[in-house]
Amino acid sequence: MRGKGGQGGHPHPFLDESSFLSKLTRQVYSLREVIVVKIETRGIEPIPASERHGRSSSLFTLWFAANLGVPPWFLGVLLYSFGLGLGWSLFTVLLGNLVGSALVALPSLMGPRTGLPQLALSRGGFGRVGVGLPAALNWLSCLGWFAVNSLMGGELLASLLGLPAVGGIVLIGGFQVVIAAFGHDMVHRAERWVSILLVLTFAFFTWRAAQAGIPAVISGGFSWPAFALGVAMIASYVFSWAPYASDYSRYLPVSAAPARVFIATFAGSLLSCLWVELLGVAMAAHFRDFDAVPLLRSAAGGAVGFVFAAGILGTLTANLLNIYTGATSLLALGVRMPRWLAAVAVGVLGTVLAILGLRGFSGDYESFLLLLSYWIAPWLGVVLAQKTAPSFPRPIEAGFWAFLIGLLCSVPFMSQSLFTGPVARAMGGADIAYYVGGLVAATAYLLLRRGSQAVRAPGVPQRA
Repeated sequence: MRGKGGQGGHPHPFLDESSFLSKLTRQVYSLREVIVVKIETRGIEPIPASERHGRSSSLFTLWFAANLGVPPWFLGVLLYSFGLGLGWSLFTVLLGNLVGSALVALPSLMGPRTGLPQLALSRGGFGRVGVGLPAALNWLSCLGWFAVNSLMGGELLASLLGLPAVGGIVLIGGFQVVIAAFGHDMVHRAERWVSILLVLTFAFFTWRAAQAGIPAVISGGFSWPAFALGVAMIASYVFSWAPYASDYSRYLPVSAAPARVFIATFAGSLLSCLWVELLGVAMAAHFRDFDAVPLLRSAAGGAVGFVFAAGILGTLTANLLNIYTGATSLLALGVRMPRWLAAVAVGVLGTVLAILGLRGFSGDYESFLLLLSYWIAPWLGVVLAQKTAPSFPRPIEAGFWAFLIGLLCSVPFMSQSLFTGPVARAMGGADIAYYVGGLVAATAYLLLRRGSQAVRAPGVPQRA
């Protein structure tokens, strides 16, 4: 007998896997999996094999959606204002995104292998106490960018619904908090669905740009400071997601192919950033306008709703990651609370900061956040140089000191509105601080690790 039902060993037609009822049942269960999402109970501990699930392709939609918004679009607009001309601006966008996307994809590989979020994973290189500094910086960064994004998206939503600006900020902030509080799976699904709406929105702007025509001048004068600053600006925007990377890949099975994880993360980041940033360059070149809102209005023509959609939906996709990773960074600091409560804390504090931003300090605060982002490159240098993570790291590991060395060495090369280092000033404002900080930190870490291993007495168990 090959079946348990029916006569002669044949399965009952309604129980056969190819029957209508069986197919309908499978569809109902598939729909239930899409709609019903449980609150994630895990914090920053490793995800056990029994709870691993998902496909590497989900990383493509997540990173594609996260970068499909007004901020990267405006980077393209801003880049064209540097005076490089259209040709060099397009090359700068391509080079910066190739570098930046690779630097997000590499730490994403660590998620399936360890089951840990990115800042908790950094304990191996920085130590149990040493990881507190990058975790605090990342939490502050997540909180700040959530506030900046919510301010922009909340004002657009308030204008659309006829509400006071505070009402729009509270409404959009509360909606983002609810989604992020549910956790990993809900964030992935929300990014997937919102990405569809964002694709339609930016497809409209692309169509409008094509109708307007590409400017005949496709080249301009090359300027080394402008080129270096442009590549650093484009690359740093993308790899500023690196401290978030393994947070969204750690639930994948250990057997997930590293090549697929890398390609999905890399391609998702690269394609969306290339699209919207090149669109920003083309629109700025055509309309000769470098102010974001008027330029969007000019591009949209009479369809102002697309301007609102781009701002509001882009705020949502970026801020879901800011809340979720802000929560894991807070837990990596040693704060003891459920993950969902940590997410609520990030959302509430960020919403308060966004409301305070209505008083006019948001521009200075955004400049502060850009200055703060220099910590990411030396942190990433240590993480990428860290081949293995000790099971029981000491309070302070070599990576902490290497991080400080890399950060200090990068200071003279910084070029921002709040601070310009002496070397950057001598180079005409060219900013190569990210590259210096990352390379110096990686080199210092390898040297310090080698030295610490050499001085250990033979036979003493190594914990680092």
